[in-house]
Parts: sequence; structure tokens; C-alpha cells
Amino acid sequence: MAYSLQRALKILQFCPNTPGLRALQNKKELTELLTAINKTMNSLQEDKRPPLLLKLAPDLSVDEMKDIVSVINKKDSRVDGLIISNTTFDRNNLSNQEFAHETGGLSGKPLTSKSTEMIRIMYKLTQGKVPIIGVGGIFTGQDAYEKILAGASAIQIYTALIYHGPPIVSKIKSELAELLLKDGYSTVTDAVGKGVV
Repeated sequence: MAYSLQRALKILQFCPNTPGLRALQNKKELTELLTAINKTMNSLQEDKRPPLLLKLAPDLSVDEMKDIVSVINKKDSRVDGLIISNTTFDRNNLSNQEFAHETGGLSGKPLTSKSTEMIRIMYKLTQGKVPIIGVGGIFTGQDAYEKILAGASAIQIYTALIYHGPPIVSKIKSELAELLLKDGYSTVTDAVGKGVV
């Protein structure tokens, strides 16, 4: 099925948690989608071309992640960065099983470890050549630091912002600065991927 830019943009307007849309992360669909988007973006003037970031679901298998890397390594379906990760459907680690059968994507603390591990895997698979924005369950400087050590070069928060408001940003930055200094790093960039073996 060929993708026009109009169809691609219509699809991208929806949350990836909409039924059926996560299928766009399979190799064939993703290749077609990213190729169509790149074709249109390449027709733009260089200074008008926005970065193309691909947000991934944390429930992918390692084989699916390898497929994604094979797609984004091709010139025609490349991306400028990855956002890891979207919300999860996994309810196995919920402390309150009363809500385990609710539908939709789960964010916040239940996502912290899952997204950090996915960052680590994708950083290794891409050999650190694709910038990663780490997201998922970041409430403290330690949460952010673990994602940076796993390979994230930037951090995004949303659930913590909802529960704690804008002051959470200063708190996370302050705690992160202390952790970087304690481990002898001058900048965040110095620490990116240092926890990956």
C-alpha cells in the first residue's frame, strides 16, 4: 500500500495507542511510511526541513527493534532521532491489580525500567549513531541519569509534569547535575551511553 504525504500525516495525527496503529512499526509498513515522509521532506529547502523523530512502543521484541534499526539505517527511510518510549500495554508490574484490565497506554512509574532497558538495547543496536530522546517514568534526577547512561542524549517528561507541575523540571535538573558531578562528568553528553556494555 503506497503512502502519500497526506495519508502519512493523517496517520501521524493519531496516538500510537489507537488500535492497529502500532502495526506501523513493522518493517514493511514502517519502510513505506518513512520513505514517503523522507521523499517529501527532501523536496523542502534544507533550512525548512524539520527533524524527523520516530517514537517507539516499549512493548517491541528485540527482533522487532532490529527490524526498525534495519529500516532507519537506509537512506530513503532514515530518521534524525528516536523517542523511546511511548506508553506500554504491559500491566504485569502494577502494584494495584485493580486497574490491570483497563485499556489504553500506561505511563509513569510502571514504564521507568522498561523504557530504560529499551533505550539501552536501541543504543547498542544503532551503535550510538542515532540520537535518542529518553522518556517514560522520569520523576527524579536518578531516573533521568539512568536513561542518559543507557544512551539517551535528551530527556522528555510528561507524567511527572502532570503530577508535580513545572517545579519538577528544576528538581530533576538539580539532582541530575549532582549525579553527573559525583561521577566526574562535565556535561550530559559525556555520560551518554556510559552504562552500556
